[in-house]
Amino acid sequence: MHNSEILNNLLLNRSIWRGSSKLALKNNLPNGHRDLDILLKGGWPKAELVELVSRQEGIGELNLLLPTLENHTQNDGLCVLLDPPYQLYAPAWEEANINLRQVLIVRSQKYNEWLWTAETVMRNGSLLLAWAGNHIPRYSDLRKLKIAALDNQQHIFLFNHTNTLSMASPAALRLEIYSAKLHELIVVVRKLKGEYGGESIHIKQIGAPIKHIPLNKLLAPVYSSFPEKYLSLKQDGSEKNISNI
Repeated sequence: MHNSEILNNLLLNRSIWRGSSKLALKNNLPNGHRDLDILLKGGWPKAELVELVSRQEGIGELNLLLPTLENHTQNDGLCVLLDPPYQLYAPAWEEANINLRQVLIVRSQKYNEWLWTAETVMRNGSLLLAWAGNHIPRYSDLRKLKIAALDNQQHIFLFNHTNTLSMASPAALRLEIYSAKLHELIVVVRKLKGEYGGESIHIKQIGAPIKHIPLNKLLAPVYSSFPEKYLSLKQDGSEKNISNI
């Protein structure tokens, strides 16, 4: 095999950073927010670990993901929310055309359980939104999640702590999010593979009228651990897989 062939094969591996490249645009998924797509040179990096660091919780940071969630769940894809800090407002998600039958909320107790759930979800092709909570995920563990996302061609959106901004991360994209005034988000690119960080945009959030739907009619199950019907475990515990998704 010639050296040029070897080099080309290596560059096909997306875990290798090529620096600034126009090819990156082909590997982006539009996120439904025009200005954010422009900032990110085309949208969310496909099949990657995306790190979202919000200075405040509940300022509308999830609105950045609603179009992505709509597209995924309306195409019968499962979306798993791991340890969200607050009870989600289901009527707003219903209004955003998210199929709540395809949304699963999981609560973990320990870091190992959090990590196992995150990796298992990714290994089975589901879209994952994970909140670090009281945990500080290790670089090596985030690297595993990144590889799982690449292997299964799916995103993982990790909501991490502000103090992790000074730490190294294998994420292809890291955004810092905060709000200086009501109904406005400031999004700053802290890391974008192949680009320089530091660019920012202001996103206006317009509160749309929400139709009031009884909560008992909105199907979004919450589990304290992963439900058994989604798991297949060997007796010796050597294999843990989500099945029948």
